[in-house]
Amino acid sequence: MEQYIAFLRGINVSRQKTIKMEALRTAFSDYGFEAVKTYIQSGNVLFKTDISDESQLVYEIEDLIEKGFGFRTDVILRKTNDLEFILHSSPIGKLSTNKEAKIYITFLKNPFQQFISVPLYSKNKDIEIVFQNNLDLISFSHEVKGSYGFPNSFIEKLTGIPATTRNPNTLEKILAMV
Repeated sequence: MEQYIAFLRGINVSRQKTIKMEALRTAFSDYGFEAVKTYIQSGNVLFKTDISDESQLVYEIEDLIEKGFGFRTDVILRKTNDLEFILHSSPIGKLSTNKEAKIYITFLKNPFQQFISVPLYSKNKDIEIVFQNNLDLISFSHEVKGSYGFPNSFIEKLTGIPATTRNPNTLEKILAMV
């Protein structure tokens, strides 16, 4: 049985695509997933399953959300060892957040096969991509004119692939729940 984390893209943001976490846990459990847990309201679901076809699993979860909650949202799926790698084996361990820059990890729904020459900055320099593999990107969000950029839309426009973004502290807390 494999342990997964499903990241639901864009739920509970600005009172759109609202899902209570208790209802989400119940929907996953009723579907047959095991050891279901959620972390905060942004759509992080830990679960175990025997389903090994990840594309099929994503499709089934997206259908589950649509049928149970009345809207479709992208599901970005990762195994726990994927999170462990990005947090502990990638360059993220050498990076640090400070008051001028925050670290974010963006997970792509599908592989992005093009090479990005890093660092790559957004037009107004509030986002700096510093690492890329074909499914994950690490970036800094820089303070520009008193506010920080958020990398998700920049990365989605760059890659043309649905994505979701989390900070390393959230991912560490999710791993601690496993």
